[in-house]
Amino acid sequence: MDQTWLIEHWAFWWIMANFLIYLAVFVVALRINYNFNIIMVGMIYLLPLIPMGWEPAIGPRFVVQSIHNMVFGVIELVIFVITVKPADTTFDKAHVKQLLGHTLPIAAALIGLSYVSRMSDVPLGQWELTLIMAVFISGSILRVLAVYQLGSQAFKFDIVFREQQTLRKEKLYGWIRHPSYTAMMVVILAYALTTHHWWAGGLGLASAWFGFQYRIHHEEKALLEQFGDEYVEYRNKTGMWFPKMMR
Repeated sequence: MDQTWLIEHWAFWWIMANFLIYLAVFVVALRINYNFNIIMVGMIYLLPLIPMGWEPAIGPRFVVQSIHNMVFGVIELVIFVITVKPADTTFDKAHVKQLLGHTLPIAAALIGLSYVSRMSDVPLGQWELTLIMAVFISGSILRVLAVYQLGSQAFKFDIVFREQQTLRKEKLYGWIRHPSYTAMMVVILAYALTTHHWWAGGLGLASAWFGFQYRIHHEEKALLEQFGDEYVEYRNKTGMWFPKMMR
């Protein structure tokens, strides 16, 4: 049997498996915690997983972006199932502003970079693949760790404060104020690298960065109002995206 034929069909069925696994997890997530935020997050990763337009010439990068969206999409669904409360979604003015200023640019980056990768027929070398997967795995692990250390009561899509919520200042949060956002930018860097396209990758990273900076601006204003001088002291000792060189 022709080896090329086997590789091409193996890639196609891997793409199909990623789509079906993610779809099953998405359905279970909705049954456990049906709310707007989970629908929104689920669709962001589902759209690039739809196995349409696959051709052998674009197989390698198509497979890699499929792995990215399946793995990180499942991570995000699990996080949101555990942390999102239906009462958090108010659809008031502040919520809509966060959707437009924070969510939309990041969603555009994730979906746009995925589709650029899907269309690329640039050969995928071993060193490039190793770099992409190393960046992706690092960002994914950091994202899970940051959310775990913050806790299910403190992590929220909307900027709201729950009863008895305290300011996290230990572990990752003792070095970086927003490690979960840093982690997602690392993941999106892996998406950008997969495109093998400077303009598309740069535009996607800029769009995501804008979305996170918008979120950080409003989140830090709310944290300052909630915790006052305690937050000022904490902010002076930590970096926004990366640890401060001098603490």
